[in-house]
Amino acid sequence: MQFIFSDLYYDSQDWEEKKYLYEVKEKFSDIDPLLKIEKVNIGHGADWPGVLVDMFNEVDWKFLTGSSIVGFFLLGDKINKNIDAWRQIIEKVSTFIEKYKPTRIDEQAALALALNKMQKSEYELSTIELNLLIVPFSEGSIQSDLKLESNPDALYVITVKTYDKVYIFGIKSNGTTEFEHEFSTFWGDF
Repeated sequence: MQFIFSDLYYDSQDWEEKKYLYEVKEKFSDIDPLLKIEKVNIGHGADWPGVLVDMFNEVDWKFLTGSSIVGFFLLGDKINKNIDAWRQIIEKVSTFIEKYKPTRIDEQAALALALNKMQKSEYELSTIELNLLIVPFSEGSIQSDLKLESNPDALYVITVKTYDKVYIFGIKSNGTTEFEHEFSTFWGDF
């Protein structure tokens, strides 16, 4: 899962090339000791310096979309042992985004935001089906191996199907929820 934070010191007298990078690493290493951190530029002229934080990689989110979550939980210890662990991860990621307000988030973080909203409802996470569509807005000016640096601007459209409803979330890569819709699956409502 990748997050980009704008360099707080850029364009100030206190700016040093890697000062903010070291501060971010120190701040977030307690949250995930296995995090990776990189200096990046995502401005349209490659002039927006920031720090890319790659964390929560113990979770393999790609198996989560396109199927029901119940199948995902059956993948074994490689992912997590139980649904309570998933609830904690989803809550931790959502709290992290709310507290630290990254400049950009990737699709995995957007999934966590949508699932956090769903776990506050009456639906059991293990019974829902997820799908994700990434709508890229513009590419970054630097072609990079770092996914979020290369394509920082996108809309993540997430559909969540339950036994009686379909929810659609539109979450921008800046972390804001642009829309949220709820539809009944009852044939009479269609």
